[in-house]
Parts: sequence; C-alpha cells; structure tokens
Amino acid sequence: MTTATAIASPAATQPPRAPQMTVDDYLALPEREGIWELVDGVLVKMAEPNHDHQELISVLYWLIRFHLIAAIPRLGIALPGIALALSRSRVAVPDLVYVRAERQHLWQGRIITGAPDLVVEVMSQDRAKDLIRNRQWYAEAGIPEYWIIDPVNDTLTILELSNGQYTERAVLGRNDTLTTPTLPGLTIPLTELFDDPDRVMLRQP
Repeated sequence: MTTATAIASPAATQPPRAPQMTVDDYLALPEREGIWELVDGVLVKMAEPNHDHQELISVLYWLIRFHLIAAIPRLGIALPGIALALSRSRVAVPDLVYVRAERQHLWQGRIITGAPDLVVEVMSQDRAKDLIRNRQWYAEAGIPEYWIIDPVNDTLTILELSNGQYTERAVLGRNDTLTTPTLPGLTIPLTELFDDPDRVMLRQP
C-alpha cells in the first residue's frame, strides 16, 4: 500500500509576516532606550552615535539656535533628534531638523508630521544610510534642503531638492563659511564647527 506524501506549498512553509507598523503604532509605543526608526513598517533600532558625532551636531545646533534667538522677526525652530514622519510607514530620526516659523504646526511634540525645511545628518559608520537611503527618503518626502556632515573628512555637503531629486549645491570645508537662503542671515565659519575646542580635545589620542 502506497502512502501519499503531502507536499506543502512554498507559501504554506513560510513563516507568517509580521504586521506592518504605522506612524500611529510608532507613537503608541512606550518610551524606550536608544534611537528607533520605522523602516517601511518595521521598527529598527539605530546604532548609537559616537562622541565625535554628538559633539558636531551639538555645536551646530547651538550655532543655529543662537542665530534663531537673535533673529527678528522670528525665523523658526531647530530640533535635534526628533522623530520625523516621512510617510504612513516611515519614521526617520535625523540629527537636526529646522522648521520655519510659519510651518511650526508640523511639530506635534514627539514628532514632526510633514516635510521640514531642512534636515541635517552626521555620517556614521553606516555611510550608505545617509548617502543613499536617507537621501532617497528625504527627497521622496519633499524636504527642500539636506546637509550631510562628514566627520572623517570634515566637510559639509549642501543638497537642494530640484524636480524630486537632490542636487549638490556646495561641498564646504573648515576654511569655508556656511550660508543658506533657508536660514536668512545665518553665517557660520566652519572652523567654529570642525575646530571646536571640545571636539579637538575629544579627538586627541
């Protein structure tokens, strides 16, 4: 007597897919340690930034904040490390976000919903995340300007959105001065960023 062997279909043998999370699900999560992003519906913990990364973004934040405090009329608000809803299933956590005053309603406490006027990232060891993935995500979300800081080569690249794609407006080094129409009147000699005394001390062997 021959016994038939049932062969399961490929679909039947695959484990069930976890349900995709949304921005609402992300916001409903309890507070947790670390930096968490929503990558096409999947909650992912990001690598912790190193001291040099944190020092660069801290110095840049305060240089921009001093400018914003002094500006009349009020220009807007800069926020470090805040969640940014890029779509229903994507949440990024840029190093720094700037939103003009007239668009400040996008800031909903824990998250920014909609495209801010500027995002800034300091490249980490996963350089492709900022150079490829985030560049694509931020362009698709319609963010007009994206700065990428390279802590290895001490450069700041300014990308601006044109026809749905980022084009390189400038690559600035420590001897250059940072200006942008996005923040009228802002003038930062980049020696103040790259040669900040605390950063120099932290990088000493």
